Amino acid sequence: MNKKKSENANEKKIQELLSSNKPLLLEVRAECCDHSIFIETIIRKIENEFDNSIRIARIDYQTYKNLLPGKDIEHFPTVLLIKDKNVSKVIGGTISRTNLKALANEVLESNHPSEENILSKQSK
Repeated sequence: MNKKKSENANEKKIQELLSSNKPLLLEVRAECCDHSIFIETIIRKIENEFDNSIRIARIDYQTYKNLLPGKDIEHFPTVLLIKDKNVSKVIGGTISRTNLKALANEVLESNHPSEENILSKQSK
């Protein structure tokens, strides 16, 4: 079985991920936050269960916060579930594996347009 690896994204990769139509689970972390390690472990456990239906990446908020305009991140880690270039779900703080997987599946199965287009926020 091919094991997928979540990505520690650089600026170019983040732009590519945000402009892609493929769903994205983006972990926004603070390097000084111990909870980021906890959520990273949970994400690594579920990433193979999505069978390439969602991309997974993580970024350091302090380094790349300019790429997330309009997203005031107050808790670390924060997970953004992005579909069709829109933020569908924002999860601040820690979350269980079961709940994160359920929310990701909900976003993947949803046909409703999301209310917040992350790319239109960048161009302002």
